[in-house]
Amino acid sequence: MIDFGIASGVSNTRLTMTNVAVGTPAYMSPEQAKDSRSVTGASDVFSLGSTLVFAATGHAPFHGANPVETVFMLLREGPDLEGLPDELRPLIESCMQMEAAARPSPADLQAQLAPHLFGSGSDDSGTASAWLPERAVSLIEARRGGRPAAKPATHGHGAGHGLGGHGPGGGRSGGSGGAPRPPVVPPPPAHDPVVPAHPAPASVGAPDTGPVQLAGAAVPIGPGPRVADMRAAAVKAPPPESALAGSWSRPRPGVNGADPAVAAAPPAPTAPPEAAATGWRPWRFRMSNDVWGTPAVADDLVYVTSFEVHALDVATGRRRFKTRDVAWSMAVADGRVHASDGPTLFALDAREGTDLWRIQTDAWVYALKADRGTVVTGTRGGGVQAWEAANGRKLWEITGCQTDFESPEAGPALHDGTVYVWQDARLRALDARTGDERWSYPIGDAASCGGVPVRVAQAPDGYAYVSAGTRVLALDVAGGHVKWHFEAPAVFLSPPAFVPGPAVTGGGVYLADYLGTVYALDAADGRDRWRIATESRASIDPVLVAAGHVHVGSGKGLYTLDAVTGTPKWRFQAGGDIVGAPAVAEGRIHFGSTDHLLYTLKADDGRLRWKLATGGEITGSPVVRDGIVYACSKDRCVYALDAEKGTGTARTA
Repeated sequence: MIDFGIASGVSNTRLTMTNVAVGTPAYMSPEQAKDSRSVTGASDVFSLGSTLVFAATGHAPFHGANPVETVFMLLREGPDLEGLPDELRPLIESCMQMEAAARPSPADLQAQLAPHLFGSGSDDSGTASAWLPERAVSLIEARRGGRPAAKPATHGHGAGHGLGGHGPGGGRSGGSGGAPRPPVVPPPPAHDPVVPAHPAPASVGAPDTGPVQLAGAAVPIGPGPRVADMRAAAVKAPPPESALAGSWSRPRPGVNGADPAVAAAPPAPTAPPEAAATGWRPWRFRMSNDVWGTPAVADDLVYVTSFEVHALDVATGRRRFKTRDVAWSMAVADGRVHASDGPTLFALDAREGTDLWRIQTDAWVYALKADRGTVVTGTRGGGVQAWEAANGRKLWEITGCQTDFESPEAGPALHDGTVYVWQDARLRALDARTGDERWSYPIGDAASCGGVPVRVAQAPDGYAYVSAGTRVLALDVAGGHVKWHFEAPAVFLSPPAFVPGPAVTGGGVYLADYLGTVYALDAADGRDRWRIATESRASIDPVLVAAGHVHVGSGKGLYTLDAVTGTPKWRFQAGGDIVGAPAVAEGRIHFGSTDHLLYTLKADDGRLRWKLATGGEITGSPVVRDGIVYACSKDRCVYALDAEKGTGTARTA
């Protein structure tokens, strides 16, 4: 049996929140995600198909990194049916049609399933005994009448053999269907679930008949380990929504992950108030909900998103405030926290958390940028709006933009007073305050751009560097004139990275395509100075260039190349795919991985300085400020660590 309460418990998605669709994102229908008030019975048919996918494969049909990404996948992509038995595929695909009218009715489903649910010539076709395994029926009858259970039959019955080969032993799939996208290396399959050797005994008074095992199933049915227990085994977490000073064990130095991961020690008492005066100590803060994305650090506060925006004190890890509304999107700028719960846009004082303004957008915000007194939002259905950051007054609005790619990283770009939008197959540069068009360039539609969004990076040399499918262009910011363009054999998923200085004449433009080939282009004329192949790269983050080195995360490998010649310097192999972009400061490079580890290496030779094991995958990119590295993990914790020593506590304030 699969219950929607279980689905909610796994994802920890709140079922009732103001202005938010009611339901669990991975299992709701597209129309329910858009407007819960307008759903019909066809929505339940879609959710039935979603639940059947999980029952048959062990993974949800839509599984983004966070609830927002899951909703985007639901609305823009097809379900992930990897591992679904062929005999179930036609039925489930019919249930999960995007258009409600195209789905079968409950009567249609009953007619299709009748041969499997009801035995021919049976007089108990309307009872559980017609489709439950015989042993399950005997257990029910024993509980009902207080009699010992009958011995199990030696053959399968009813539904007992339909899903046996795709039961609890199936791994989670990393693929997804729907819109075309370039091929990428699939993530490694998840480990098989742990099954307890001895199931919990039955309640007092009931016979202990052992676990129920369906015919053909690899493991018995029974309670598995609780998520909380698994988390506790991986990392000793502090109590919910509490901060603690770090007293983790210090790692031993090593090279390329040869040393074992550093496990977190049991929680230490909260640091006394005078600790801040005598010396800073590493800390971590545990949320009651999932944490996602990249933390933002401004002055003495670090801001993270865990349904609400939370502001934590840099010195102690104590929470200063949190928003009273859900925040799917967030941007911190000019002393304000700008955020949106979807239909509502609001701003808070960045230090005190007091409300400054809030407005209804009459749409769903999927992207939010803030800079120089202007907030720019992208809304579902092709809308782009600009707002006065100080009071929420709408400055301008246009429609028909970014319609093929509605995700935070593919939304409208805001750089130094210019908003870049993709509209009617043209890249348009608009004045951020007035919305007036400064220039436009015929960049092409989604098909001509290889089925990937256009990415823009405005550089201080007066040019906007654009990746559009397999092309890279240098456009004059003032007039939109093309200085040069470069053609590659594979599409680019990330924006170009401009680096001034003598690395190449007039600076260099660095980027990597989805096959993992790294390019160094001359910013003056677009000539290909060098290119080096790594491994397939699904990252949407730009390559990182610092101190004469190019750092590229491709799959599980972090590659470091000489910025002038492209000569490989070193390669570090992580235990999982690298997440986000690495951060470099003071000769150290920090990055996270899906193997639950946060790594710190020496940037010049790749030697491991320290690493920390968390209870979940690292989310987003780490951030380094003033010798402290901040990172978020799917174990619901925010970590603040000494950039040089990790969990060491010897550094001074």
